[in-house]
Amino acid sequence: ILQYFRKKTLENPSFFYSVQLDNEEQITNTIWVDAQMIKDYGQFGDVETFDTTYKLNSAHRPFVSFVGFNHHRETIIFGATLMYDETADSFIWIFRRFLEAVSSKAPKIIFTDQDAAMANFIPIVMPNTFHRLCTWHLMQNALRHANSIFKDKKVRDKEMKSVLSKFMYDIEDEDDFTLKWEEMLDKYEVRDNHWLKLTYGVKEKWG
Repeated sequence: ILQYFRKKTLENPSFFYSVQLDNEEQITNTIWVDAQMIKDYGQFGDVETFDTTYKLNSAHRPFVSFVGFNHHRETIIFGATLMYDETADSFIWIFRRFLEAVSSKAPKIIFTDQDAAMANFIPIVMPNTFHRLCTWHLMQNALRHANSIFKDKKVRDKEMKSVLSKFMYDIEDEDDFTLKWEEMLDKYEVRDNHWLKLTYGVKEKWG
């Protein structure tokens, strides 16, 4: 991989890559942003998502991508990284290198999953960027952590999606949101559900 990166740098000086080493000079995190990615980010980088759930290798090291949309609503890649772990230190290093690659232009909005480490590091590295939670990831987490509130296994996923979608897309008034959330907790007797408590606590990032 490093040989490839060095070759690409010789071919195009705009190609950016960076490698983080540990105390034993072993590679931990790696990031690369090619010339086209830099150009695309300059035009469409106001909003991006940072996806750590796409792919894991055999050692459970995540392949992470910086993703956005162009003016045709096509998915475009702004950068990619192989992470050693999903700690705040790794996230901070990766985002500082990414900002270095794109001339310190931070996105206006970034979407992530519910990873607590990411929620903590984003204000440190990008204090003027709004952090929001990706609704797709929220739905997947709901199916794992909250669909047991429905007794019938056959309807669990469908019902969970229906309940959460209402709060994501249909309710615009804040007071109405709070009222209907309380009604939902009572209806399904889930006031003790830990995931629902945590998710409601960050409702400003997704509701």
